[in-house]
Amino acid sequence: MKIGLLTDSTCDLSQELIDRYEIEIVPLTLHFGEDIFQDMLELTGKDFFKKMKESEELPTTSQPSIGFFVEKYQHMSQKYDVIISIHLSGKLSGTCHSARMAAEQVSGVQIEVIDSLSASLGIGFLVLLAAKLIEVGRDLNDITEILKKARDKISIYFTVNDLSYLERGGRIGKAQAFFASVLNIYPVLSIPGDDGRILPYEKIRGKKRIARKLSRLVNTELSAANNGWVAFIHGLDELDNYQYFKESVLNNISKANGEYLNFSNWISPVLGCHTGPSVYGGVVIKGDFLEL
Repeated sequence: MKIGLLTDSTCDLSQELIDRYEIEIVPLTLHFGEDIFQDMLELTGKDFFKKMKESEELPTTSQPSIGFFVEKYQHMSQKYDVIISIHLSGKLSGTCHSARMAAEQVSGVQIEVIDSLSASLGIGFLVLLAAKLIEVGRDLNDITEILKKARDKISIYFTVNDLSYLERGGRIGKAQAFFASVLNIYPVLSIPGDDGRILPYEKIRGKKRIARKLSRLVNTELSAANNGWVAFIHGLDELDNYQYFKESVLNNISKANGEYLNFSNWISPVLGCHTGPSVYGGVVIKGDFLEL
């Protein structure tokens, strides 16, 4: 039984990993006024954030259509007996819903749609874990069981130092954004793997303190397991604080016992559309299931 992997453009995996494991990608869509771009295929993170800062109008996003998924599944069915389709949290996007609706319309191939309950490299970690499980010959039931266990062990912590994008996107109120920027108070936000929503974690005054707090949170997560994977995600701004945060975590890992893989990448344009260019943070997955 040959198993194929499909995910969406918000997974933030490197092209090298996508190519190595033959992972198929369904892009979400970005709209800059009348201009339309396929996420990550026609507009990458760095170019997107530059364009975003120059634009007077906030870009919008849209999920892949059911028809797009149908075409993708039908194409993959020519090569695979089973398709594992892992996507952006259903509490953040309708992408998973489109995937499930499409799966019901495709015959001749078994399709397992999994809601990652995550975003960015939280999705990417599940896809990478699935790829490694396929590589060592695990069957579909084992893979899906492990993935559903693994997603509860994913934690994402991030910050945005410019709240105007969250305010314009309806995530926070205007007054909250105004007073936070005036008082130099900014949020630490989280996406717990057992929830799938963006949740407020803590408010902190000062950008350097936020970097230190993120470092402590990620280090605490990693210290709770003998092995894990950690990823660092960022936008265009706040790169000094991002680098401080990243180096703090990596320095701690070098002193710890256990095996830790680390990754870093730009956050996808679709996700960056809602966070703005100042976003940065960390993603952690931990558990015995990583011992392959």
